[in-house]
Amino acid sequence: MNMKMRTVFSLLIVLCIVSTLNPTMSFAQTNYIYWTSYNNSPDNPLGKIQRANLDGTNIVDLVTGLTSPSRMALDLAAGKMYWTDWRASKIQRANLDGSHIEDLITTGLGSPTGIALDLVAGKMYWTDGNTIQRANLDGTNIEDFAATVWTNDMELDLAAGKIYWTDRGPQPKIQRANLDGSNVEDLVTTGLGAPNGIALDLVAGKMYWTDERIDKIQRANLDGTNVEDLVTTGLANIGDIELDVASGKMYWADQSRNTIQRANLDGTNIEDLITIRLSTPSGIALGIPQANDGLRFSPNMIADQTFTVGTYASLNLPIATGGTEPYTYTLTPNPPAGLQFDAFDRWIGGTPTTPMQATPYTYTAMDTTGASASLTFMIEVTGTGTSNLDVNGDGQVTVLDLAVVALLYGTRVPVGVSLLADVNADGVVDILDLTAVAQGIDAAGGGLNQLSLWEVEVALLAAVDQAAALEAIAGAPMGFGTSQNLLSGSVAYRNVATALSDARHLATGDVPLRKGLAVLSELLHLLAEMGAIPETTALLPNYPNPFNPETWIPYHLATDAEVKLTIYDMRGVSVRELMLGHQPAGAYQSRGRAAYWDGRNAFGEPVASGVYFYTLTAGEFSATRKLMIRK
Repeated sequence: MNMKMRTVFSLLIVLCIVSTLNPTMSFAQTNYIYWTSYNNSPDNPLGKIQRANLDGTNIVDLVTGLTSPSRMALDLAAGKMYWTDWRASKIQRANLDGSHIEDLITTGLGSPTGIALDLVAGKMYWTDGNTIQRANLDGTNIEDFAATVWTNDMELDLAAGKIYWTDRGPQPKIQRANLDGSNVEDLVTTGLGAPNGIALDLVAGKMYWTDERIDKIQRANLDGTNVEDLVTTGLANIGDIELDVASGKMYWADQSRNTIQRANLDGTNIEDLITIRLSTPSGIALGIPQANDGLRFSPNMIADQTFTVGTYASLNLPIATGGTEPYTYTLTPNPPAGLQFDAFDRWIGGTPTTPMQATPYTYTAMDTTGASASLTFMIEVTGTGTSNLDVNGDGQVTVLDLAVVALLYGTRVPVGVSLLADVNADGVVDILDLTAVAQGIDAAGGGLNQLSLWEVEVALLAAVDQAAALEAIAGAPMGFGTSQNLLSGSVAYRNVATALSDARHLATGDVPLRKGLAVLSELLHLLAEMGAIPETTALLPNYPNPFNPETWIPYHLATDAEVKLTIYDMRGVSVRELMLGHQPAGAYQSRGRAAYWDGRNAFGEPVASGVYFYTLTAGEFSATRKLMIRK
């Protein structure tokens, strides 16, 4: 053997070894169309899976001896094909050349038909009579996904997180839902006979389906609008449909005429592609590696938005596909006051605080190569600016409204019942309500100043009124025990502490909420004082001291008492008497609760500089301390 022959022989050995280790490896990419042919006799397993070139030539039997294979799905990257067998009640897979057949699911199935793959999440979905189910790609972890009447086929829009399916029950329809089974929508409900196969064109935002009862191929927008008849003649008992969007072609199986056909995406130029060696073709799959066809959005539009001042808003924005990941998302101009744009979650949300006329916004995605795609839509904010944010009903948005929300924080509201503190009416008083009011105060220029004792008491009374009204409607305590509990401070303190904790976690990027932390801290401090019961009654040093012209005189009460404060000069002559009235036991230390003297006598005249004495009388208790005015 010469050197040239020895080299060729060695190369052939290497290729054989590699092919043995990886039977799915291909050295020349060829585009194929795959299909299933099922047999109606369960006692005569003549069902098969076949393959041909896209022009219909070179037909090959890949898997034979099947009962009634129905639909197919391909994983070209892993070199696998998956199919359902509706008479054998199983789901199977094999290599793309038909070797290494595996039973994935063989129990708990009725008559599985449609199948689709989510290769990113490692999941397969299938239809089974009146149920849609899913599992891992190896058949483990089976879950019920959604209930239908009689579903036959499905398709996934992974970019938008949606699943679409046909329902050929007594009231035929086409539906879709989120990939977790939530938010089921009826898309097309009229003009249908028995919708069968379904396919999606996510670039153009279209869905296509076959109808085997009225013998049509139709399409519509992804939301079900603009239904069109594409092919209406020459069809009989149509099965699956698949799209080659890049080439502008659709393929379908005609089960009664034993034909696989194709046409342009608009239904023109119909061709008989395969007419021999077929036995009731049902499912179709295209083995066409998808080229990167550029950056785009799915869905490819955003509806114009109208938000209302004081009402919570949330808008999910489309995801980008194609191009080269990762993507960077931007929104211009900045969102309206009270709303924020979250680029990571592709979301606009919050509670608008200021009316705004309809304004164009541009949502843009950019990939790592600098390629970009944009969508433009309008945002309008309607309302007066204070409608839902005036929590205490005094006609303005101030720190008192923020305090009421904090005092009722965590309260859950029954369906059909309203609570002013639940600003966005979502059924719970939470951080969204707190943020909305803080932004409303800031937008109105009211300032987020600290609270006085009087303001705390006003806010407490407003909160108690709302709590009592809510409990009366609900006929049961609503989370704060009783309105008396709330007024006493035991539950109010807990609610405000929770609100302050949540606000601290979220206040970093929210300037108004960050300003509101001081208000919440002061409110919590005052509530702590109001709830504290000292062991002994005492008169404490005034502050500041020396002072000019005002000072605060703190004290403790161990029991409820009538409280009076008298100011004397050096001669022992009374210059001012402060009647503080009946005071409950507690600590009166902060500026909001301590006794206040403005440095004036009983006639309203400023007193002279010098040393003075102050005496606190509380029931039988009396104590005197010294203070100094320095001017």
